[in-house]
Amino acid sequence: MMDVYSRAPISWLGDIPVFSEADRYTENYEAIARDHLREFEKTGRNPFLDERHWKECEDSTADLVRGLAKPGQRILDVGVGMGRLLARFPELCRYGMDITTQYLAHAQANGIEVCFARIEDMPYRRDFFDVVTCTDVLEHVLDLNASVANIMNVLRPGGLLVLRVPYREDLSAYLDPSCPYEFVHLRNFDEHSLRLFFERIAGQEVLTHTLAGYRNGPLRFAPAFGLGARVLRRLAAMLEGLGAAGAATARRLRERMLMPGEINLVVRKRTAAGTEPGSAAA
Repeated sequence: MMDVYSRAPISWLGDIPVFSEADRYTENYEAIARDHLREFEKTGRNPFLDERHWKECEDSTADLVRGLAKPGQRILDVGVGMGRLLARFPELCRYGMDITTQYLAHAQANGIEVCFARIEDMPYRRDFFDVVTCTDVLEHVLDLNASVANIMNVLRPGGLLVLRVPYREDLSAYLDPSCPYEFVHLRNFDEHSLRLFFERIAGQEVLTHTLAGYRNGPLRFAPAFGLGARVLRRLAAMLEGLGAAGAATARRLRERMLMPGEINLVVRKRTAAGTEPGSAAA
Protein backbone atom coordinates (compact mmCIF):
# COMPACT_ATOMS: atom_id res chain seq x y z
CA MET A 1 0.00 0.00 0.00
CA MET A 2 2.74 2.44 0.92
CA ASP A 3 3.99 2.80 -2.67
CA VAL A 4 0.78 4.76 -3.29
CA TYR A 5 2.01 7.53 -0.99
CA SER A 6 4.93 9.89 -1.32
CA ARG A 7 5.65 9.89 2.43
CA ALA A 8 4.85 8.03 5.63
CA PRO A 9 1.66 8.92 7.54
CA ILE A 10 1.96 10.95 10.74
CA SER A 11 -0.36 8.50 12.55
CA TRP A 12 -3.04 5.88 12.00
CA LEU A 13 -6.74 5.70 12.81
CA GLY A 14 -7.11 1.95 12.96
CA ASP A 15 -6.00 0.94 9.47
CA ILE A 16 -6.57 4.41 7.94
CA PRO A 17 -3.35 6.42 7.40
CA VAL A 18 -3.42 10.03 8.60
CA PHE A 19 -1.48 12.77 6.77
CA SER A 20 -2.98 15.95 8.29
CA GLU A 21 -3.17 17.25 11.83
CA ALA A 22 -6.61 17.85 13.29
CA ASP A 23 -7.38 21.56 13.68
CA ARG A 24 -10.29 24.02 13.74
CA TYR A 25 -10.97 23.44 10.05
CA THR A 26 -11.10 19.63 10.20
CA GLU A 27 -13.10 19.72 13.44
CA ASN A 28 -15.66 21.92 11.65
CA TYR A 29 -16.15 19.23 9.00
CA GLU A 30 -16.24 16.45 11.58
CA ALA A 31 -19.21 18.33 13.08
CA ILE A 32 -20.90 18.59 9.68
CA ALA A 33 -20.35 14.88 9.03
CA ARG A 34 -21.65 13.99 12.48
CA ASP A 35 -24.86 15.96 11.89
CA HIS A 36 -25.24 14.47 8.42
CA LEU A 37 -24.73 10.87 9.51
CA ARG A 38 -26.95 11.20 12.59
CA GLU A 39 -29.85 12.13 10.32
CA PHE A 40 -28.82 9.60 7.65
CA GLU A 41 -28.81 6.75 10.14
CA LYS A 42 -32.27 7.76 11.41
CA THR A 43 -34.05 8.44 8.13
CA GLY A 44 -31.68 7.57 5.25
CA ARG A 45 -31.73 11.24 4.20
CA ASN A 46 -29.17 14.01 3.88
CA PRO A 47 -30.31 16.92 6.10
CA PHE A 48 -28.48 19.43 3.89
CA LEU A 49 -29.62 18.30 0.42
CA ASP A 50 -32.75 16.93 -1.18
CA GLU A 51 -31.90 13.33 -2.09
CA ARG A 52 -33.33 13.54 -5.61
CA HIS A 53 -31.38 16.73 -6.28
CA TRP A 54 -28.20 15.12 -4.91
CA LYS A 55 -28.73 12.01 -7.06
CA GLU A 56 -29.32 14.13 -10.18
CA CYS A 57 -26.01 15.91 -9.58
CA GLU A 58 -24.17 12.66 -8.81
CA ASP A 59 -25.61 11.01 -11.92
CA SER A 60 -24.32 13.87 -14.07
CA THR A 61 -20.78 13.39 -12.74
CA ALA A 62 -20.94 9.59 -12.91
CA ASP A 63 -21.97 9.80 -16.57
CA LEU A 64 -18.79 11.77 -17.33
CA VAL A 65 -16.57 9.36 -15.40
CA ARG A 66 -18.20 6.39 -17.11
CA GLY A 67 -17.35 7.82 -20.52
CA LEU A 68 -13.75 8.64 -19.61
CA ALA A 69 -12.37 5.97 -17.25
CA LYS A 70 -11.29 2.54 -18.46
CA PRO A 71 -11.49 -0.66 -16.39
CA GLY A 72 -8.42 -1.17 -14.23
CA GLN A 73 -7.41 2.49 -14.20
CA ARG A 74 -6.53 4.25 -10.95
CA ILE A 75 -9.06 6.81 -9.77
CA LEU A 76 -8.86 9.12 -6.75
CA ASP A 77 -11.90 10.82 -5.25
CA VAL A 78 -10.76 13.97 -3.46
CA GLY A 79 -13.35 14.54 -0.75
CA VAL A 80 -14.63 11.00 -1.06
CA GLY A 81 -17.36 11.43 1.57
CA MET A 82 -19.28 8.20 2.05
CA GLY A 83 -17.90 6.80 -1.20
CA ARG A 84 -21.19 7.04 -3.09
CA LEU A 85 -19.63 8.10 -6.41
CA LEU A 86 -16.82 5.53 -6.50
CA ALA A 87 -19.17 2.78 -5.32
CA ARG A 88 -20.57 2.87 -8.86
CA PHE A 89 -17.21 1.88 -10.38
CA PRO A 90 -15.99 -1.42 -8.90
CA GLU A 91 -14.03 -2.07 -12.10
CA LEU A 92 -11.60 0.76 -11.24
CA CYS A 93 -8.74 0.84 -8.72
CA ARG A 94 -10.37 3.22 -6.24
CA TYR A 95 -8.77 5.57 -3.73
CA GLY A 96 -10.34 8.27 -1.61
CA MET A 97 -9.25 11.01 0.77
CA ASP A 98 -11.26 13.14 3.17
CA ILE A 99 -10.95 15.08 6.43
CA THR A 100 -13.80 13.40 8.30
CA THR A 101 -13.10 10.07 9.93
CA GLN A 102 -16.80 9.25 9.99
CA TYR A 103 -17.11 9.51 6.21
CA LEU A 104 -13.89 7.57 5.65
CA ALA A 105 -15.27 4.58 7.56
CA HIS A 106 -18.26 4.48 5.19
CA ALA A 107 -16.06 4.83 2.10
CA GLN A 108 -13.73 2.09 3.30
CA ALA A 109 -16.73 -0.20 3.77
CA ASN A 110 -17.47 0.41 0.07
CA GLY A 111 -14.11 -1.16 -0.85
CA ILE A 112 -12.23 2.13 -1.37
CA GLU A 113 -8.65 2.54 -0.11
CA VAL A 114 -8.81 5.71 1.97
CA CYS A 115 -6.67 8.16 3.89
CA PHE A 116 -7.25 11.17 6.13
CA ALA A 117 -5.70 14.25 4.50
CA ARG A 118 -6.45 17.81 3.51
CA ILE A 119 -5.88 18.58 -0.15
CA GLU A 120 -3.17 21.04 0.87
CA ASP A 121 -1.36 18.00 2.40
CA MET A 122 -1.88 15.72 -0.62
CA PRO A 123 0.02 12.51 0.25
CA TYR A 124 -0.02 10.59 -3.04
CA ARG A 125 2.83 10.05 -5.49
CA ARG A 126 3.28 12.28 -8.51
CA ASP A 127 1.69 11.20 -11.81
CA PHE A 128 -0.02 8.24 -10.11
CA PHE A 129 -3.70 8.50 -11.08
CA ASP A 130 -5.44 8.20 -14.44
CA VAL A 131 -8.58 10.02 -13.25
CA VAL A 132 -9.30 12.26 -10.27
CA THR A 133 -12.81 13.23 -9.20
CA CYS A 134 -13.52 16.15 -6.89
CA THR A 135 -17.19 16.89 -6.22
CA ASP A 136 -18.62 19.60 -3.96
CA VAL A 137 -15.15 20.27 -2.50
CA LEU A 138 -13.39 23.23 -4.12
CA GLU A 139 -15.97 25.67 -2.79
CA HIS A 140 -14.84 24.61 0.73
CA VAL A 141 -11.03 24.72 0.56
CA LEU A 142 -8.98 27.47 2.18
CA ASP A 143 -6.25 27.59 -0.49
CA LEU A 144 -7.73 27.01 -3.94
CA ASN A 145 -4.46 27.47 -5.81
CA ALA A 146 -2.53 24.99 -3.68
CA SER A 147 -5.40 22.49 -3.72
CA VAL A 148 -5.70 22.45 -7.51
CA ALA A 149 -1.92 22.33 -7.96
CA ASN A 150 -1.75 19.28 -5.69
CA ILE A 151 -4.60 17.55 -7.52
CA MET A 152 -2.95 18.07 -10.90
CA ASN A 153 0.37 16.92 -9.47
CA VAL A 154 -0.92 13.41 -8.72
CA LEU A 155 -2.55 13.03 -12.16
CA ARG A 156 -0.44 11.43 -14.87
CA PRO A 157 0.27 13.61 -17.93
CA GLY A 158 -2.86 13.43 -20.06
CA GLY A 159 -4.88 12.31 -17.02
CA LEU A 160 -8.34 13.71 -16.40
CA LEU A 161 -9.87 15.69 -13.55
CA VAL A 162 -13.68 15.55 -13.29
CA LEU A 163 -14.92 18.14 -10.82
CA ARG A 164 -18.31 19.41 -9.72
CA VAL A 165 -19.05 22.62 -7.81
CA PRO A 166 -22.12 24.76 -7.06
CA TYR A 167 -23.12 27.05 -9.93
CA ARG A 168 -23.55 30.80 -9.28
CA GLU A 169 -24.52 30.12 -5.69
CA ASP A 170 -25.81 32.82 -3.34
CA LEU A 171 -23.32 32.66 -0.45
CA SER A 172 -25.15 35.02 1.90
CA ALA A 173 -26.58 32.17 4.02
CA TYR A 174 -23.07 31.21 5.13
CA LEU A 175 -22.56 34.68 6.61
CA ASP A 176 -25.81 34.60 8.55
CA PRO A 177 -25.24 34.37 12.32
CA SER A 178 -27.66 31.44 12.40
CA CYS A 179 -25.34 29.29 10.26
CA PRO A 180 -24.16 26.57 12.68
CA TYR A 181 -20.74 26.04 11.08
CA GLU A 182 -17.73 28.32 10.78
CA PHE A 183 -16.53 26.99 7.42
CA VAL A 184 -18.97 25.98 4.70
CA HIS A 185 -18.90 27.40 1.15
CA LEU A 186 -16.26 30.08 0.67
CA ARG A 187 -16.54 30.91 -3.05
CA ASN A 188 -18.79 30.38 -6.04
CA PHE A 189 -18.16 29.44 -9.67
CA ASP A 190 -19.52 29.54 -13.18
CA GLU A 191 -18.16 28.23 -16.49
CA HIS A 192 -16.18 31.41 -17.14
CA SER A 193 -14.45 31.63 -13.75
CA LEU A 194 -13.59 27.93 -13.94
CA ARG A 195 -12.09 28.19 -17.41
CA LEU A 196 -10.11 31.28 -16.47
CA PHE A 197 -8.74 29.57 -13.38
CA PHE A 198 -7.83 26.22 -14.95
CA GLU A 199 -6.56 27.57 -18.28
CA ARG A 200 -4.93 30.90 -17.36
CA ILE A 201 -3.80 30.27 -13.77
CA ALA A 202 -3.37 26.49 -13.50
CA GLY A 203 -2.20 26.09 -17.11
CA GLN A 204 -4.37 23.05 -17.85
CA GLU A 205 -6.74 22.14 -20.69
CA VAL A 206 -10.49 22.39 -20.12
CA LEU A 207 -12.27 19.84 -22.32
CA THR A 208 -15.94 20.37 -21.52
CA HIS A 209 -18.49 21.36 -18.93
CA THR A 210 -22.03 20.22 -18.17
CA LEU A 211 -24.75 21.75 -16.01
CA ALA A 212 -26.86 19.80 -13.53
CA GLY A 213 -29.07 20.08 -10.48
CA TYR A 214 -32.02 21.90 -12.04
CA ARG A 215 -34.48 20.31 -9.64
CA ASN A 216 -34.11 22.93 -6.89
CA GLY A 217 -32.90 25.87 -8.97
CA PRO A 218 -34.55 29.30 -9.14
CA LEU A 219 -36.21 30.59 -12.31
CA ARG A 220 -33.88 31.71 -15.09
CA PHE A 221 -36.01 34.80 -15.74
CA ALA A 222 -39.07 36.68 -14.52
CA PRO A 223 -42.04 34.35 -13.87
CA ALA A 224 -44.15 33.71 -16.95
CA PHE A 225 -47.92 33.21 -16.81
CA GLY A 226 -47.78 33.67 -13.03
CA LEU A 227 -45.66 30.52 -12.64
CA GLY A 228 -43.00 30.64 -9.96
CA ALA A 229 -40.13 28.21 -9.49
CA ARG A 230 -42.07 26.24 -6.87
CA VAL A 231 -45.04 25.73 -9.20
CA LEU A 232 -42.76 24.68 -12.04
CA ARG A 233 -41.03 22.16 -9.80
CA ARG A 234 -44.39 20.70 -8.78
CA LEU A 235 -45.47 20.50 -12.41
CA ALA A 236 -42.23 18.73 -13.31
CA ALA A 237 -42.72 16.28 -10.43
CA MET A 238 -46.23 15.48 -11.70
CA LEU A 239 -44.88 14.87 -15.20
CA GLU A 240 -42.27 12.47 -13.80
CA GLY A 241 -45.10 10.26 -12.55
CA LEU A 242 -46.38 9.76 -16.11
CA GLY A 243 -43.68 7.35 -17.27
CA ALA A 244 -40.62 7.78 -19.45
CA ALA A 245 -42.15 10.37 -21.78
CA GLY A 246 -43.31 12.47 -18.84
CA ALA A 247 -39.89 12.24 -17.18
CA ALA A 248 -38.20 13.42 -20.38
CA THR A 249 -40.62 16.35 -20.62
CA ALA A 250 -39.99 17.22 -16.96
CA ARG A 251 -36.24 17.23 -17.56
CA ARG A 252 -36.57 19.55 -20.56
CA LEU A 253 -38.89 21.86 -18.58
CA ARG A 254 -36.39 22.15 -15.74
CA GLU A 255 -33.45 22.74 -18.05
CA ARG A 256 -35.25 25.50 -19.96
CA MET A 257 -36.97 27.25 -17.05
CA LEU A 258 -34.73 26.75 -13.99
CA MET A 259 -31.16 27.70 -13.23
CA PRO A 260 -28.78 24.76 -12.69
CA GLY A 261 -27.52 24.18 -9.17
CA GLU A 262 -24.16 22.66 -10.10
CA ILE A 263 -21.58 22.56 -12.87
CA ASN A 264 -19.25 19.72 -13.90
CA LEU A 265 -15.91 20.45 -15.54
CA VAL A 266 -13.50 18.03 -17.26
CA VAL A 267 -9.85 19.09 -17.24
CA ARG A 268 -6.93 17.32 -18.92
CA LYS A 269 -3.46 17.58 -17.41
CA ARG A 270 -1.00 19.01 -19.88
CA THR A 271 2.34 17.33 -20.44
CA ALA A 272 5.53 19.13 -19.45
CA ALA A 273 5.84 20.54 -22.96
CA GLY A 274 2.21 21.65 -22.98
CA THR A 275 1.26 19.05 -25.60
CA GLU A 276 -0.64 15.81 -25.51
CA PRO A 277 1.28 12.53 -25.08
CA GLY A 278 2.73 11.39 -28.38
CA SER A 279 2.25 14.72 -30.13
CA ALA A 280 4.99 16.99 -31.40
CA ALA A 281 5.73 20.16 -29.51
CA ALA A 282 4.68 23.33 -31.28
